[in-house]
Amino acid sequence: MVEILSTVLLFGTQTILFAGIYISIMTIPLLPYLIALPSTLFYNPLALSDEIGVMLFWKPLIAGRIVALIGVVIFAVASIQWLWYHHKKVGLFTRGLYSKIRHPQFLGIIITSLGLTIMVLTFDPFPLQQLVVLWFLQVLGYTAIAFFEERSLSKKFSGEYEQYRLKVPFIFPVRCPRKVPELLFTLLIFAIICTILVLLPYDMIRSYSWKLP
Repeated sequence: MVEILSTVLLFGTQTILFAGIYISIMTIPLLPYLIALPSTLFYNPLALSDEIGVMLFWKPLIAGRIVALIGVVIFAVASIQWLWYHHKKVGLFTRGLYSKIRHPQFLGIIITSLGLTIMVLTFDPFPLQQLVVLWFLQVLGYTAIAFFEERSLSKKFSGEYEQYRLKVPFIFPVRCPRKVPELLFTLLIFAIICTILVLLPYDMIRSYSWKLP
């Protein structure tokens, strides 16, 4: 239950497009929405629907939208498998996506939040460093939750989980080198993704997206 509530808390802090000066605030769930919603509904009640329309259909955001969609699919498949295994009263989940990575739901959420961040930066690349840092802090939170969950699973399944942990990667489907701590390797991958986020040519993405049919 703690893991579920913490995950919802973190994902609820994802930025939105039209939050103005509050665009980089991701410390309280849905805070930009809560701040902007009263004035939005009073002065321009159609703004919220306009924002949703932009996120779903505006051409320049297609790159981030594709990334986010991939994350949603991974999360949905992992969630369906999780529910099915619980229904069948399976002990340790080691099949399906769980045979590829130990935390497929977190991978789906991380990819989804990455796609949303790319969408925001494509729309307005001005708060680039703030958003990249805040995304990094956000995924650190998911990583911490995953490690907390693994401590519980190790106590519950003991040696069986340790064997599973040695065979299956943590969050990303990439084998960790034996001499490198798994946490450090995961943080290195996050750092590489952050570097890519900083270097992405958002203006070029926006320009070329307009030319798509």
